[in-house]
Amino acid sequence: MAYHLFALMLISAVLVLAKLRRCSLYSPLVISASIWLMVFIAGLFFQDRFYPLQEQAFIAWLVWFFITSLIFFMFYPSKEKNNWVISDTRRLPFDYTVLLLVLIAWLSYRIWVLGSTGPAHFLLNLRLSSNALEGFEPMGLVGRFYPLVFAAFLFEHVYSYNGNRRLRFLLWGWMLLYAVATMGKFAILTPILSWVVIQGLKGQLKIRAIALLASFTVVLMLALHFTRAGEEDESTIVDILAIYIYSPLVALGYINIDNSLPFGAYVFRFFYAVGNYLSISSEPVEVILPYAEVPELTNVYTVMQPFYYDFGIFGVFFGAVFYGTFFAFLYSPAKRRLGLALVLFSGYSIVMIGQFIGDLLVTTLSGNIQLLLCVLFIFMVSKRIEHVG
Repeated sequence: MAYHLFALMLISAVLVLAKLRRCSLYSPLVISASIWLMVFIAGLFFQDRFYPLQEQAFIAWLVWFFITSLIFFMFYPSKEKNNWVISDTRRLPFDYTVLLLVLIAWLSYRIWVLGSTGPAHFLLNLRLSSNALEGFEPMGLVGRFYPLVFAAFLFEHVYSYNGNRRLRFLLWGWMLLYAVATMGKFAILTPILSWVVIQGLKGQLKIRAIALLASFTVVLMLALHFTRAGEEDESTIVDILAIYIYSPLVALGYINIDNSLPFGAYVFRFFYAVGNYLSISSEPVEVILPYAEVPELTNVYTVMQPFYYDFGIFGVFFGAVFYGTFFAFLYSPAKRRLGLALVLFSGYSIVMIGQFIGDLLVTTLSGNIQLLLCVLFIFMVSKRIEHVG
């Protein structure tokens, strides 16, 4: 209880400072503090369901939260823009409606094939297939288009105008179909969150609308969880909230560390994967982590997991410096109306929101690099224009 109360006081102090500094609701400082506020409030209600929060795990969190908050605060833009207008206007010089229709038809076909193949019910087959389990047919080549489609989704919404409404609608359709194909809660949350960040930084979204949309998204994610569940799953809504929101922080203190793994196995997983492809290093560790009993089984350990697992508290410190610097320097130009920065900041915002679950930046660096390259490609082929209709 003492850990939770101290954390809540610290987080509240940070939010008060953010208010005094007039920080945006969409700034890394406010987003990060709000996420951890949710975790420790949940801890007050759910702590009796789990093992005690370990001192080392709490110290790791203190280091992480203090360092990231300090960097976010130090590098917050000094000048806020009240009437936010994008500093440049860009559009792609070709209409790719037909391509999107083909990708939507292709993905719809793959959903039907994947859902109809396997021993479980339709939706569970989709989820098991997305986890690349043996015996289940993979999504295939169409899934490789996700970074490019997501990059286009972000681009068209940052540079939205009447003429690209059809493209935005089709991009929403593909992104939501992809969420169905993978039956992933974060696959639903990612486009919605990115859209909220874009609209919010543009000043086109009111707090009431955000609250309603957040409630709708949570309900949608819970509905997805229960519809994809197997017959033996008897979890309740309270069980799901407790396990997903609070248990990762607890589990961090009970994680089983394998000392036989190579140096920086999780932090440098991307480089081990490249080395393994070139046959110069061993296979990288699995993205899906082993389970720990807390006492309920969980295999998510917050954003600190790779740094804590590989290098202990010092790893958490340097990981926090990296995270804090990355998002602080990405947010600053986004807030100053630079379209490229806004596209990237909104696209990677899921990393900040998901930090209470796990690391979505370093461990999955390959996917994040693919998104970056696709965004840069779109900006290279797009053209700056004077007026849009």
